[in-house]
Amino acid sequence: MIAAVRPQPTETLPDGVRAMWLCEDVVSVLIVVAIAFGIAAAADALMPWLPLVSAVAGLAHIVLVPRERHRRYRWELHEEELDLLAGVLRVTRTIVPITRIQHVSVERTGWTRIFGLVRLNVHTAAGQTTIPGLAPARADDVRDRILARLRTPDDL
Repeated sequence: MIAAVRPQPTETLPDGVRAMWLCEDVVSVLIVVAIAFGIAAAADALMPWLPLVSAVAGLAHIVLVPRERHRRYRWELHEEELDLLAGVLRVTRTIVPITRIQHVSVERTGWTRIFGLVRLNVHTAAGQTTIPGLAPARADDVRDRILARLRTPDDL
């Protein structure tokens, strides 16, 4: 007997997440290029090409990765589980059973606030799973829906 294929999650992330990831990647690439310049200066004639290669690779990363990462990230809260699908080169599907969730937190940082976003963290005994960016009201709603599903008549 072949089991039915579970449909992929349908919820997407807001566009602000793509902008946040783009800014994070720009900062990372600038740091890598600065380090490459330092290495090239210290090694002098040995690696004059290193900053150029770093800059070209970094530019390709900035142009391609945040957009693809945003396009492919999906999540959905079902009655009995939280389903997440993420990744560009390595796609990971994470299914967190609601009954395994110990607590849920909404994380607001200075960085996410710039983009009008928050992170939703779902904690289990096995670790933490994160939806990397939601509008604050949406994150509060998802958190409340998860917590409502955790409450059973036996808990009351």
